[in-house]
Amino acid sequence: MKKILTLALAAAMALSLAACGGSGSSAPAGSSAAGSSAAGSSSAADSGIGMTSGNVEEHSLQAIKDRGVLVVTTEAGYAPFEFLDEEGKVVGLDASLAQALADDLGVELKIENIDFNSVVPEVQAGNADMAIAGLTPNEDRKQSVDMSNIYYGGGQCMLVLEENLEKYATKESLTGETLATQKAALQETLMAEQFPDSTPLLLPKFPQCIAELKNGACAAVLIDQVSAEQYMKTTEGLAIGKVPVETDPAENGNSVAVMKGNTELLDWVNGKIKEYEEAGKIQEWFDAAKEQAETMGVE
Repeated sequence: MKKILTLALAAAMALSLAACGGSGSSAPAGSSAAGSSAAGSSSAADSGIGMTSGNVEEHSLQAIKDRGVLVVTTEAGYAPFEFLDEEGKVVGLDASLAQALADDLGVELKIENIDFNSVVPEVQAGNADMAIAGLTPNEDRKQSVDMSNIYYGGGQCMLVLEENLEKYATKESLTGETLATQKAALQETLMAEQFPDSTPLLLPKFPQCIAELKNGACAAVLIDQVSAEQYMKTTEGLAIGKVPVETDPAENGNSVAVMKGNTELLDWVNGKIKEYEEAGKIQEWFDAAKEQAETMGVE
């Protein structure tokens, strides 16, 4: 909130100077848009569409090296991809990937743990170099940012209470029922497209969705397969539903988001992803994150 107020005041001062024939200095491009992104999303899959973008040159490889810090946005409530350890540090596959990228650049890593709604807009506005937050490279999101090659694949599914596995075994059985998922995630779009006769329950974080499922406030939760399996190990009474959630194979996985037009950084990230995959690092990081999340009982 302090950041939002500061940005708003800076924008107001800039406008005042311009109106009075001042020096023409202004707030960084996209500051006001980034500040307002948490208020709501203009798209089910990406709240950054239509925002003013930041300056690509400020997020080039050389600019990051000169700054000495790689700034990455995420939302640490999506184990095993990103979650908080006992000391409140962001860990998981995505955190390990971010750290490797920072190490290869020879800079420090700064992970901004923010609302999922703001993860992509912060990159678009020029307040971060990249977003690594279990992001699927769907077409809506690609209107706002450029997306890397997929670094970890996986499909989508529904989580239901084990006792309701047969009750909600068909698409028709979900008509009029409440379905939960994370706001601004890919699953919100899939829900609207494939289950228009159900009532959406859009929450800030997936753990809240699981809690609502457990207390009977919804019939199912739309979520990715990997996270679903993780929740089944840490939360009793859950099962993967029998109703399929269809996806485009090209979108079945997670990608890194960089500012639109930042081709140099995108190509470098793609090269690193390939390097890490060939060395078995991606799977190594995923396995370690999965084991840590299970040991902690992270939900």
